[in-house]
Amino acid sequence: MKNGQLKAHTFSRLNFRPFLCLGLFSLIQISSFAQAVTASAKKETSTMFSNPLFWALAIVIVLLAIIIVVFTELIKAAAHIRMDKNKDKKTDMSTVLKTLLMLCMFGLFSDSLMAQAAVAEVVEKAPESIWGLNKYVFYIMMVIIGLELIASTMLYIMAMQLLGVSERKRQVAAELAKQHIKPVTLIEKLNASVALEKEADIMLDHNYDGIKELDNDLPPWWKYGFYFTIIFAVFYMAYFHISGSGKLQLAEYEDQLAQGKLDVENYRKKAANLVDENNVTELTDVASLEAGKLIFVSSCSACHGAAGEGTVGPNLTDDYWLHKGGIKDIFKSVKFGWPEKGMKSWQQDLSSRQIHEVSSYIRTLHGTNPPKGKEKQGELYTEETTSDTTAITVQDTALLIQKGK
Repeated sequence: MKNGQLKAHTFSRLNFRPFLCLGLFSLIQISSFAQAVTASAKKETSTMFSNPLFWALAIVIVLLAIIIVVFTELIKAAAHIRMDKNKDKKTDMSTVLKTLLMLCMFGLFSDSLMAQAAVAEVVEKAPESIWGLNKYVFYIMMVIIGLELIASTMLYIMAMQLLGVSERKRQVAAELAKQHIKPVTLIEKLNASVALEKEADIMLDHNYDGIKELDNDLPPWWKYGFYFTIIFAVFYMAYFHISGSGKLQLAEYEDQLAQGKLDVENYRKKAANLVDENNVTELTDVASLEAGKLIFVSSCSACHGAAGEGTVGPNLTDDYWLHKGGIKDIFKSVKFGWPEKGMKSWQQDLSSRQIHEVSSYIRTLHGTNPPKGKEKQGELYTEETTSDTTAITVQDTALLIQKGK
């Protein structure tokens, strides 16, 4: 039987049942993904279905699966024609093909199951990602693609041999070798140009001072690259400008700024207890000072009075201090105390953040002049570096605190 008849007869014997099986397995896979995402929808708003990389890899997996099915059916049809009537050989070939096909189906199914586990892990602890896609899903899909590439390559080689394509190529190569003609390589095809001896056929009539022009085509590699950019531009426009699925540079920049603010806030929350007497700075926000006031009333008012006027302990509202009145000095006094003078250390009772808040609140008591203020003790303290803006802010905040606002 000739090659043309063999090919026609082969395609006429194609069995489309595997395509139906592939469709069913694809539906099972999509259903499994949907169940996993639905289960996690309440906890995770962003899923793998919103990631274009996932869809690109999924399309590659499905296309390779279809290619494998096509090659499998081609081999089966060609094998029925070319092989002997030996049932054992037919059984062996059928077994091999079924095994490869089941391997592909198992890959798709396992991809679905493993992706469900990955979705569950996203909900629990948000693992690392690759281009926004869960890294475990990415690795699983890449393994499936690798297995499908190996299977499709093996099936392609078998199909070409059974259809006589490989034999035909060898015959053509042998004929070219007899005629001492080298086969055209891929590089030569991409750089195809008119030979020097044939340039007269493409010579234009233009003549500029003896210089003539050739009507050469662009190199194929350049044209293919240009076509690719056109196709890429269409998808780019559709993805970023029409559908709005992709974020433009300005949107990405704004998202990064917002994320940066969140990161700074989270760091400040975590670093709140890392402050000490060496790096402490005065807090001026109302929330922190209100928290400091509560700590002062519950822990410090017994010795210093509810308004800082002083009872057993010294007056905290005047300009005289036993151990200086800067924010670092007050923080140090609260943290370590002065046991020899009757003031305990509060570092075991209060966190660094709480000491920071109460120390900042004590700073706002300066100049409030409460009634029955205790006589001055210690030495006159003058602030070393205090800007007018900071002083005004502290005084205004102190008035708000005293008025209960």
